[in-house]
Amino acid sequence: MTVSKNDAWAVIGAGMGGKGLVGHLGAEGFRLRLHDVDDGMIAAMRASRGLHISGRNRDFVPLDLVTTDLVAAISGATVILVSTYGTVHPQLAAAMGPHLTDGQIILLCQGNFAVAHLFRRALAAAGAKADVLVAEMDAFPVSLAIEAPDRVEMRKVKAQWQMVASPVSDTARVLQEIGWAFPGMMAAQSLLATGFTEMGGMFHSAAMVTNVGRVEDAAAYNFYAANMVPSVCKLLEKMDAERVAVAAAFGVTIPNVRTWLRETYLLDKPTLHEALQEMAVTRYATAPAPKSLAHRYLVQDVSCILVPITELARVAGVPTPASDTVIAMADLLTDRDFRAEGRNLAALGWRGMAVPQIAKAAMQ
Repeated sequence: MTVSKNDAWAVIGAGMGGKGLVGHLGAEGFRLRLHDVDDGMIAAMRASRGLHISGRNRDFVPLDLVTTDLVAAISGATVILVSTYGTVHPQLAAAMGPHLTDGQIILLCQGNFAVAHLFRRALAAAGAKADVLVAEMDAFPVSLAIEAPDRVEMRKVKAQWQMVASPVSDTARVLQEIGWAFPGMMAAQSLLATGFTEMGGMFHSAAMVTNVGRVEDAAAYNFYAANMVPSVCKLLEKMDAERVAVAAAFGVTIPNVRTWLRETYLLDKPTLHEALQEMAVTRYATAPAPKSLAHRYLVQDVSCILVPITELARVAGVPTPASDTVIAMADLLTDRDFRAEGRNLAALGWRGMAVPQIAKAAMQ
């Protein structure tokens, strides 16, 4: 094992995901740095020189560096954990590219759809020369509640999730180097395996377009408890069936949403509605809910997850009326064109390819 807790681990993005990584790894004694482009996201932690946590075996995680300077954050870091919106991954890769050095490991948490491949393309376009490992996870490993800008309550760690590198042949090496830091992380077989198993596009986007009144109302609410009513769960199951069918057309076997909830969250209930209501209480009781359609639950999850799934569906000739409807609703509600701006086949470098060619490209 060449990577250790005493190496510098840089966390890029100080939102819920970034704070979760800091709390999760910091509780185990990792040396951590934290970066965000928005100083308001990190000012309190810079003043505290760390993050206050509860729910673990310590109550404070020190940070070696808290900064808006991306170069300072990644320089000399052995591992770079990216926890930013999927919509900014290409720009982030371009900014990081000239400053990377041989041997660094970049893990995108979470990747959305084929982001390790997309990140590599952006690094190459930026002229990056360093020999680095780039990988993505299909789910974020921990749940937490943010109590203050520099204080979080750490909750459960997911039972399992997938990781894959680009090229896929690097996956075993990434797992060997840093898998010990994330015990629930398992190797995936291809970029399509992680892409099709990223569930945010199922849960978040459908609930956003069907609950606009609640999203834009001033009152606070629990996202899963309030939005995952039986009729929305019917929509989710239709979208989920489409997701599974598109994956199968590309030779990828993935769990349906009920199986995924059972394997990931250990939730085994008679109906999807009951499972999500329990998840609302046990996992996300105090999680902040979106109060704008500009939230990542819509913008990121439609553009980076639903768009590539439905684009691949068109190549394979698989109908996706439920998912297409959610994308169309998102376009109408926001005056945007998510297919044009999202992670489409052109952005992925797969435009003009047939199913076998894309399946092969997802292994490279």
